[in-house]
Amino acid sequence: MMIDDKFKGDIMAKPRSKALLMATVALAWSAAAQAATAAGTDAAANAVAPAAPVNGDPAASDATGGDIIVTAQKREQRLIDVPQSVSVLPAKLLQQVHADRLDDYFTRIPSASINEAQAGQARIILRGINTGSDASTVATYIDETPLGSATSLANGGTLTPDLDPSDLDRVEVLRGPQGTLYGANSLGGLVKYVTVAPSTDAIHASGQVGVESIDHGSTGFSERASLNLPITGDLAVQGSGFYRKDGGYVDDPNHGRDVNSDREYGGRITALYRPTDALTLRGSALLQNIDSDAPNTIDVDPITLQPTLGRYIQNHIVSQPSDVQYRVYNGTGTYDFGTVKLLSTSSWGNLRQNEVVDATALLGTPSSIAENVLQHRFTQEVRLAGTAPSWFEWTIGGYYTREHDTILQNLGLNDATTGQAIAAASGLELVDLPTSYREIAGFGNGTIHFGPMFDLTFGGRYSHNKQQSAEIVSGPAVGAPSTFFGSSSDDVFTYSVAPSFKPSENLTIYARVAKGYRPGGPNVLPPLTATSGPDAVPHQFGPDTTTNYEIGIKSELLDHKLSLELTGFYIDWRKIQLLTSVNDFGVNINGGKARSKGIEASASLTPVKGLTLAANGAYVDAYLTQDVAGLGAVSGDHLPYTAKFSGTLSADYEHPLAGTLNGTAGVSWRYTGHRESAFDTTYGQHRLGGYSQVDAHVGVTYAHFRLDAFVRNLTDSRGVLDVGTAGSAENGAISEAITRPRSIGATFGFSY
Repeated sequence: MMIDDKFKGDIMAKPRSKALLMATVALAWSAAAQAATAAGTDAAANAVAPAAPVNGDPAASDATGGDIIVTAQKREQRLIDVPQSVSVLPAKLLQQVHADRLDDYFTRIPSASINEAQAGQARIILRGINTGSDASTVATYIDETPLGSATSLANGGTLTPDLDPSDLDRVEVLRGPQGTLYGANSLGGLVKYVTVAPSTDAIHASGQVGVESIDHGSTGFSERASLNLPITGDLAVQGSGFYRKDGGYVDDPNHGRDVNSDREYGGRITALYRPTDALTLRGSALLQNIDSDAPNTIDVDPITLQPTLGRYIQNHIVSQPSDVQYRVYNGTGTYDFGTVKLLSTSSWGNLRQNEVVDATALLGTPSSIAENVLQHRFTQEVRLAGTAPSWFEWTIGGYYTREHDTILQNLGLNDATTGQAIAAASGLELVDLPTSYREIAGFGNGTIHFGPMFDLTFGGRYSHNKQQSAEIVSGPAVGAPSTFFGSSSDDVFTYSVAPSFKPSENLTIYARVAKGYRPGGPNVLPPLTATSGPDAVPHQFGPDTTTNYEIGIKSELLDHKLSLELTGFYIDWRKIQLLTSVNDFGVNINGGKARSKGIEASASLTPVKGLTLAANGAYVDAYLTQDVAGLGAVSGDHLPYTAKFSGTLSADYEHPLAGTLNGTAGVSWRYTGHRESAFDTTYGQHRLGGYSQVDAHVGVTYAHFRLDAFVRNLTDSRGVLDVGTAGSAENGAISEAITRPRSIGATFGFSY
């Protein structure tokens, strides 16, 4: 491949043809210069936020009295009964803290972090399981639909879905491997968006408008609306839509002020049909676009990481927009036979990204790489689950997915004055990378109730996948066109075992051992490439696996006023997938081992009616246990972008003022400790300082209406989210993604 999708944050290039990395760049520059001359030109619920009880929130409770019901194990359970570490963020919480984006709430989860340089391009990290490779280590679902790519060949690691919370019931975050029920790419855990189901009881409508001003930047605004409409007694339809413009705060002398603004818009429509008490059919369609004008980066010194041009300034000849589109469709049917329930779910997901990357610093002349990523994925799952009260609860199922992806790259020259692409110098090097992935799996999960106090939950999954890929390279920079092919297949078994002891209804002590995996894949190489001897280049890379050992306690005390959770974990990560160079070929390899161990703690206290005090924290020690050749990484190096210490403290208060007028107020403090940046053969890992963020809100509700004011990052602290490699910025600098400065906003909404 010519240039990596994220050379600015991970590895600069991963060519899969003979001319790679600097050799490819040098060749491209030589041909580009000639073309320019010919053209005549100058060439990313625990107590995780305010008012978030560990095991319950009034807005998310059921009729049993304050218990959150989750579907983490693909059946409804009380959160306190689930024998693994799960955090839940109810919709009411997301509304209270004005959580519009993934980074607004995800970093409040214990042992969780985000590595993001531009809107729509985020990498989720749980318990430190991350080395910056192309494939994700955290699976993402919306209801029954897996989102994103299952392979290492379609930029799935950085194209993490960031869904607007306008139509959510809750977000469930499962820490630790989830391979038995959720399959591939759940090495570190799972993020599951649970949406609101249509209701046949009555018409429901809501809407909201908001404005937000960013210090050192511009003003944004947002609007949302939703409508639930019963059609008949057994049919209902619900629709929602939103538009949000986020103001920018980074300036570029070549492109103006606040260049990193973005727009996110979309909608969702879902229908529910229940012709009989036994049969339920549900269909949905989700559309969302994220249009970003530039990365959230500034130029910094590659050694000291101090700004070279100013605190909020980047300098790029070529503008770097990124447009991401999600299209997700699902049809789910369930039939209750009385003692057994059958579920069938079919999903279609499409993702498209159009991105421009400024390659001027790499090539030494104004140039750019236009990249288009297309992901098309179909999944089918069928499950049978026992529903009758019994000493044994069980679920068995089958799963199939088919995925077709393409990456298209176009290297061209740009005008030195305007930054615009030069038509006559486009297509100097063209790369087409089509891939296909197929997987079939069978799985089962069960819980044996040995008595009222002791349960044993266990599960297993066997899967087989097959992949094929090709690389088609053409253009004057590479001479004659060439086409290479690759293929691979994997067979993987994952398992989980979790005994739990429940001395009372409000206390659970559990242990869990679970294995997760990430599929391997092919390296696209010329047919005569050596497979043995000193010049051997791997034609395939295998799956990497994690084995998680966990012990925890969940409790509710003082008549549900106090919630506590404490978890200790140890993760063994083997055959880590890495991007590197082997004998002048950019390839994926399996290299080295790593270990992550730590403690997660959460607590929530409601001392008086309306007041909730919450805290969570984590200690995570994640590091390599073997040297990794080709990355300059050695045993003992910390895994990237994982803080050893992180935590949140919050307080939220709600109190009647007069009649139907209620007041609310809340404040939270988040801390992210020291971290290490990605592995880098040029500069090594950078040590990133810790930072804190204070958020606050105050509001009133009157009948069906609500008015809020809020502030994010009250102290205007500066945190580093991502550090680029050599060539990611001009004049010897590198790029650095930073947190948003202080912003102040207000919203007005209604709910009926």
